[in-house]
Amino acid sequence: MDKKGNEKNLKFVGIFIAVVLLLAGIRHIFDVEIPSYDNLNAENLLPTEFDGQDVLDKGNSDADKSAILSEEKFEQSSVENDTCRHRVTLKDFGGKEPDITKFDSVNKNTALYRLSGKIWNYDECFADTQQQHLFAAQKFGIRPVKTHSDVMQLAKRYEVVSIEGSPFYVVDKLKYSVPYLIPSAKELLTEISFNFLDSLQSKGYKMYLPIVSSVLRTTSDVEQLKKRNRNATDDSCHSYGTTFDITYSRFMPLTGIPTPVDSAEWRSSELKLTLAEVIYDLRDKGKCFVKHERRQPCFHITVRY
Repeated sequence: MDKKGNEKNLKFVGIFIAVVLLLAGIRHIFDVEIPSYDNLNAENLLPTEFDGQDVLDKGNSDADKSAILSEEKFEQSSVENDTCRHRVTLKDFGGKEPDITKFDSVNKNTALYRLSGKIWNYDECFADTQQQHLFAAQKFGIRPVKTHSDVMQLAKRYEVVSIEGSPFYVVDKLKYSVPYLIPSAKELLTEISFNFLDSLQSKGYKMYLPIVSSVLRTTSDVEQLKKRNRNATDDSCHSYGTTFDITYSRFMPLTGIPTPVDSAEWRSSELKLTLAEVIYDLRDKGKCFVKHERRQPCFHITVRY
């Protein structure tokens, strides 16, 4: 690694250590509760010029519009189809709350596991549909653009912002996307990452950064991706700048070297579950839609504001 690369890594580690020491000092030295992200001065993190765009102003065809739920029906279905919330209220358990301290089978017929006090099963609790993600993406996002140069033009008008350089998360080496999001999506990503670090610290775990594995895709990126992934769709939520993926198979330690989830140093369950709890809290507040993906191990997240 060259001198410039070493200096960059040292700067990154220094910033992160400062953040960790600040959190630890507030919580343990001064015995003061760390403020929630909602109480932080968001204006210091992101400007607030962005306003959501109405999906009907985007020139969609009648066929496209008919495929999108009306907002009233959409919001209602979002709650009614929340299988994780329904699973908590099922009477299959004799009215008794299962022991949440163990990863024991709660229902042998469906092989569900209560992973925590909030999450029964990753697939069930993060099962928002493509239609739901696309609705939010088209409502709040940009119009899809063709090239990376087009993205730079949007950045000049502050329609999208760079997500690089944050002390709270790491952007992976991107093959089919560029590190830009609409301002509200970047704010959500920062909130998830901040809360993840806070949760790790409060549990006494080692500190790791979440890794963002996919961000904004141009139509050219989508065409390239389709050559390798037949499941890739033309109308990808990633095309609107509202959607990002956070991998749950890798996390970034302070050494700057990603650790495999099955390494002896750290079990995948602790980090993945902690990240899932943080994301679930924000999903429950109506801030995002989330899909737990297996083929590409990640949480697929779309902002809803």
